[in-house]
Amino acid sequence: MLPEIALWAAVALAADLMLVRVGKGVTLTMSVPVSLAAALLFPPAFAAIVAFAGCLDPMEVRGESSVSRAIFNRSQVALATTAAAFVFHIGDVQAAAWPAVALWSLVALAADFAVNAAFVVPTIVLRDGASPLTAVRLLFGSAPADSTVLYVSMGLVGPLIVAIYLAAGGWGLLFCLVPLALARGGLVRAERLHEAKERVATKDEALRRTTESVGEERRDERIALAGELHDEVLPPLFKVHLMGQVLKEDLDAGRLLDLDADLPELLAATSASQAAVRHVVDQLRRSSLGPEGLVGTIRLLAEHLQSSGAPPVDLLLEDLDGSDEALLVLYQVAREALTNASKYSKARRITVHIWEEDQSGRLIVSDTGIGFETSNVDLRNHFGLQLMKERVESRGGKLVVESRLGEGTTVAAKVPLRGGPN
Repeated sequence: MLPEIALWAAVALAADLMLVRVGKGVTLTMSVPVSLAAALLFPPAFAAIVAFAGCLDPMEVRGESSVSRAIFNRSQVALATTAAAFVFHIGDVQAAAWPAVALWSLVALAADFAVNAAFVVPTIVLRDGASPLTAVRLLFGSAPADSTVLYVSMGLVGPLIVAIYLAAGGWGLLFCLVPLALARGGLVRAERLHEAKERVATKDEALRRTTESVGEERRDERIALAGELHDEVLPPLFKVHLMGQVLKEDLDAGRLLDLDADLPELLAATSASQAAVRHVVDQLRRSSLGPEGLVGTIRLLAEHLQSSGAPPVDLLLEDLDGSDEALLVLYQVAREALTNASKYSKARRITVHIWEEDQSGRLIVSDTGIGFETSNVDLRNHFGLQLMKERVESRGGKLVVESRLGEGTTVAAKVPLRGGPN
């Protein structure tokens, strides 16, 4: 029995090195059907030995896993395989009894998954502070339907391995690694194709969002320009109009001597109007963000969001002297982060901090809201983070997003103020 157990453990070990990433955060090893086959063929204790000895985390090979973690992982797999073996034992399943063995294999696979989940879910909850429901969803990755189909399919291969082993012996078991390797190759290519489709869909959605964002930014510029015209240009123009009326009344009343006193005021009002118009035009020419520049435009955005029901925004803003492209990227990131925080964070306050450091513009947008798991973001539906990252990196900068459930979110960007991208 010992040589037989050693052979199965060696095959399970070889299959365990065939890793396939399914969705985000989920890894499927090709040892699943081998472990299930051992559970069908051997008593629970021997099946547990095969699973324990045949389990190998790649982190162990790289020396990145502690002894306690390795034992924990192996024990988890062994207990899951033991649960599957007990299912086969209770059902008194015969390996050659088709199709009953396939149905029992599904039940055993469910028991295997339940034991794994009983270990993994609490670990995720304690380590990341996630809810149990979120932890369960993480087990299925970003494509739960695909993950489930693959997992069930791998489980149904177990009885086939047993049939081959009973017919061809140890050599048949060894050659089972060949179709498992071929299956892994197909799964890897399918996953890469899926990721490529996801990236294309993300790019398409980002392009659509960018088009919308350009329109919204132009609207912000128009609002800023309207405010500048209202505050800077209209008052002196109104005085020109008023002094024109005064001069008209002087002429109508024949008070020619009063013209000497009123005419200088008209000329002064005209000069003030011209200066105000020149100021606005100069600001528009020098800043891609409109007459208010980066600081003023962010203030207008914050006021607009607060008037629409957003939480209070604390602004710690310093004027930056940089290229139009760098300032525009900082504004775009601030706008995306501030808008997301006001809509989704459920925070009581939001803070925006902008300053210059080491010839770079630094931006931090933080909130104390509900937060989210950055490792489980579906870029297909939440492409804003990717879009911000690409904008910052296009100018040679760096973007960092930190968030934890229940602890809020911080978006930090560093963009060189002068020069092009590296």
